[in-house]
Amino acid sequence: MIDLIDQKIIGLLQKNARLSNAEIGDSVGINPSSVFERVKKLERKGVITGYVATVDPDKLGKSVLAFIRLTVAYDYQSDDESYDRMMHVCLNDPDILECHHVAGEDCFIVKVRAGGSKQLEKLLDKIRRQTRSLRSVTSIVLSSFKETTLVEPYHSDGGENETGV
Repeated sequence: MIDLIDQKIIGLLQKNARLSNAEIGDSVGINPSSVFERVKKLERKGVITGYVATVDPDKLGKSVLAFIRLTVAYDYQSDDESYDRMMHVCLNDPDILECHHVAGEDCFIVKVRAGGSKQLEKLLDKIRRQTRSLRSVTSIVLSSFKETTLVEPYHSDGGENETGV
């Protein structure tokens, strides 16, 4: 089970993964060695899956953010092939940040970063060609006011955690 202290630790680490165990312990009211054990336990359980540095894409030459809604040709004899082809493209291109297989009108929603319109055009051509795309709709982001990777633990109406982890 994830208790309130674990939830607080997770929240702190999501905001700043470089906090020391002592700093976390001061914030949640436990000693640093207990923080260390709790974090290791959360890692073993797969609750904490990694640590990353957040970067400014503009400073890395990737100022264009776009979302691509994609409908691919499914072979109903083996529709796993279409999914596998899309997965291969997404996993092997560093400009594809996220790929989600979705229900509804589209098959996939893809989040990409590019250095400009020419690079975005090349990326779109590559995705369309390698996935046998029937249709794609690209939305270029003009500005963003919220972009986060933070995930709040689920709470029932009674305030208790029901994640079962």
